[in-house]
Amino acid sequence: MRPTHATTSLTALAFVAGAAFAAPQDDPIKPHPAAIEDLAPQSIMVDLAKAGGTVVAVGARGHILLSADGENWRQAPSPVSVMLTRVRFVNDKIGYIGGHDAAILKTLDGGETWVLKNYKPELEQAIYDLHFFDADNGIAVGAYDLFWRTADGGDTWEPIDSPVGQGELHHYSITALNDGTLLIAGERSMLARSLDGGDTWERIVSPYFGSYFGAVASGPTGAVVYGLRGNTYYLPNVAALPTTEPDEYAEYPLGEMPEGGAIEVKAPTTDSLFNGVSTPNGGALLVGVNGTVLRYAPGATKLARVPSGTSAPLGDIEVLGNRLVLAGESGVTTISAN
Repeated sequence: MRPTHATTSLTALAFVAGAAFAAPQDDPIKPHPAAIEDLAPQSIMVDLAKAGGTVVAVGARGHILLSADGENWRQAPSPVSVMLTRVRFVNDKIGYIGGHDAAILKTLDGGETWVLKNYKPELEQAIYDLHFFDADNGIAVGAYDLFWRTADGGDTWEPIDSPVGQGELHHYSITALNDGTLLIAGERSMLARSLDGGDTWERIVSPYFGSYFGAVASGPTGAVVYGLRGNTYYLPNVAALPTTEPDEYAEYPLGEMPEGGAIEVKAPTTDSLFNGVSTPNGGALLVGVNGTVLRYAPGATKLARVPSGTSAPLGDIEVLGNRLVLAGESGVTTISAN
């Protein structure tokens, strides 16, 4: 496997690259189903999503877990035993999982059963995020400029011809904002947007020279972007930000940010932030290294710490009623949302 460009620690890579904890297959070409294990809920879990009233968690060794309350988990069969890095649902029934070896899985029954739609270990690339416009049309982004599109429900995937990539960089997330703008966040200050449903893409100016690991939609046109060492910014209007032309790219291309185009939101830590979830009225919850959970309130210039009860790295967070579900190095747990 090629070395990652990510500059986080070995533990952090479980959430932004997954390489450190990817379980090797016995056969590098043929996929092998994940083992059903009693201790799966205590294994490394990287991402969460809701399918109706069910929370679905994915992570190391191909583990897929389901829970109705965030406390009691059961394992669903998985057709692969590689690190699974992202789970997304189109509706209560149809969902997709991305992972190492360019694995893409699909469910039609809310996560109970999964079929393998794509598996190409010879590429040595991981899927880091997925966005679906409907049951059939979606985009996958990932390691080393992986940038694919499907129009047939994941049966086939074709590379997207775009100048967004910058020479084998990782695209960590793709986020749909509330005005329909799509935002990709990635390595070395990489922010890119699409204003036409993903047909065309353009690089936009960045307030920060380091890597972003994700973005959360906030407000009618904005996003909260976050990444290395707790760096977090609110972008009030992503669609209005100036672009950076491909021939102007440097090692860390920033471009000229207009006044008010980005607002720094100070974190009470230098811990890297890996994932987040929107909360009502434009807020967000962000998670990262050392059990870090931070709350963003609309208009705030500082993030507030939320006690997590753990020092283990966290990969994702979901709101489930009056509880917060946490996924991380120690498995899945819950804390109070209040």
